[in-house]
Amino acid sequence: MMKHIHFHTTLALISFVFVASRALGQQVQESLVFEIPTDARSAALGGTLMADLQGDLHASAYNPNLLDSADAGMIALDYVNYFSGIGLISVNYAREKRRLGMTQFGMRALNYGQFDAFDAAGNDQGTFPGSDLIGFAGWSHPIDSTWTVSAQLFAGSRSLNREVAIWAGLEGFVQARWPQKGLAIGAGITGFGHQWGWKGTQPTGSLPWNLQWSFVKGFKNAPFTLYLKGNHLEEWDLAPPGTYDDSVDPLTGEIIPSKTFKFGDQLMRHIALGTQIKLGPSGALFVGYDYRRRIEMAASQRYGTNGFSIGGEFKVRDFRFRLSRNTYHFAGSSTHIGVTFNPRRFKGNF
Repeated sequence: MMKHIHFHTTLALISFVFVASRALGQQVQESLVFEIPTDARSAALGGTLMADLQGDLHASAYNPNLLDSADAGMIALDYVNYFSGIGLISVNYAREKRRLGMTQFGMRALNYGQFDAFDAAGNDQGTFPGSDLIGFAGWSHPIDSTWTVSAQLFAGSRSLNREVAIWAGLEGFVQARWPQKGLAIGAGITGFGHQWGWKGTQPTGSLPWNLQWSFVKGFKNAPFTLYLKGNHLEEWDLAPPGTYDDSVDPLTGEIIPSKTFKFGDQLMRHIALGTQIKLGPSGALFVGYDYRRRIEMAASQRYGTNGFSIGGEFKVRDFRFRLSRNTYHFAGSSTHIGVTFNPRRFKGNF
């Protein structure tokens, strides 16, 4: 009976999030603290995971359905070296309660680096920092042996010199897992919330949100698992304005029809693919591909390895390490580093 109550409550919250977000719209600028997965494995597989065949404490920071009882008492630390002095850090801690299920607490911080400051006359006033910060608390509860639902609350702030805004929001998730078939599916609404301008000219409005899904398939007699992911399903056309417009020949003035297959391009901008290859009980290799990142980050039709990612995981004694590289542009890539450990195992050494 209690399981049905929890299920209907969570379903009502998710429905409320969806309906309310359609009414509020997107009014403020999105933050990379929601868009860039700090988890090296998720980043290498194409983005945040809405489903998986096993628990993952790092990935659970973006989806509490991936919490597992084996991770109770564990801490996951992640760091991302993005671009031009921009960096992200994340930490989350998992706990297990008999009545509540799995819970987690954590934070993510995005540092934009230092900016040069000048007064109205153009005089140098030194530098100032910029950052985004959120704290989160997540909960997951199994409905039965297949279905799991979860929710996560977050609150935080955005600051740039004297400009400050605060955030608060709610995220909802659902997952189904069939271990005997090596199959998992899931969906979630992330980043749904509201921003309030506190100091300076920061705007007040709803945060951009993301309706995501994942499909995962493993194989009994093969050492790899396939991941298919969909992003931003709340908006069909993600292409910049003018992407599908015809062009004009500058010499003859003749109209040159666009050669882009509009439907196919619009569809693929939502899709990311990934593969995990097992290297034994203590290691794994990850590769991924993001079509949208490859297309949008091209410069003068130079694609290179844009949109591709690669990473790995290995265990050393009581620590499990992760490392991945994501190519956003031919001029640079982001590096994701993560480590998981149980602090209680080192308690007697201090």
